[in-house]
Amino acid sequence: MPARRDPVFRRRLISALILGPLAVLLLWLGGIFFTGWVAAFAAAMAWEWIRMSDPEAPPVAYAIACATASGAVLLAGQAGLQDAVIWGALGTLAIGIERIRRGWSIEVIGVLYIALSSGLLAAMRAHPDHGLAGVVLLFAIVWSADSLAYLVGTWLGGPKLIPQASPNKTWSGFLAGLIAGTGAGVAVGLVFSLDWRAVAVFAAIVAIASVLGDLAMSLFKRSFNVKDSGTLIPGHGGVLDRVDALMLAVIAAALIQNILPLGWGEAV
Repeated sequence: MPARRDPVFRRRLISALILGPLAVLLLWLGGIFFTGWVAAFAAAMAWEWIRMSDPEAPPVAYAIACATASGAVLLAGQAGLQDAVIWGALGTLAIGIERIRRGWSIEVIGVLYIALSSGLLAAMRAHPDHGLAGVVLLFAIVWSADSLAYLVGTWLGGPKLIPQASPNKTWSGFLAGLIAGTGAGVAVGLVFSLDWRAVAVFAAIVAIASVLGDLAMSLFKRSFNVKDSGTLIPGHGGVLDRVDALMLAVIAAALIQNILPLGWGEAV
């Protein structure tokens, strides 16, 4: 059983059973409920990123980072992506200016990444035609890929995927996650009467992006000499530890949907 190989498995499971239904409820409600939830997560992620990347950062750096990330989400979900992009650019510029006297730090890029991924998620839910369905499809792919990759990788083990990034990620987990994410995407796509072939390609790309997002955050944490981004979520660590797979996945999903027609028009 995974619990025998992962001492925090039960805490992970309890956290998932609490946060999962809450996420589904807020996603279904949409509007300011979902946008506000994502904005709060974005602010927490920005805080964690500054603390990891620049332990000597002054309070003003935390304030600018949190305001940049959460503000971009609120504007993306309630106003539009154009306003969110402007806000995110201005916030990133402010962080860069604040960094001038202390020298360059990757914290600038990290806050921009958080604002972009979180803002795109809020904008995706705010789509007037298929906002709810689009995020349901995304969540189904990422949650299935992430969960099965963890369970199979923990249980079966085997050759490591990229040990320099994460000693716990295995090829067996990656393949299981890819299959699970693709299958979940196709299943949800059929529910919404989408083109299952296009959805299969879309889901596979998004599932791979989720793995890469997870690995990228693991590399950053190693470079910062930290194991977890925080302690907010029992069994998972910080908010960044919980949603790192979703961050790159939502960016990939937003890009691919503009290139690969999934059949939303026909479904609506």
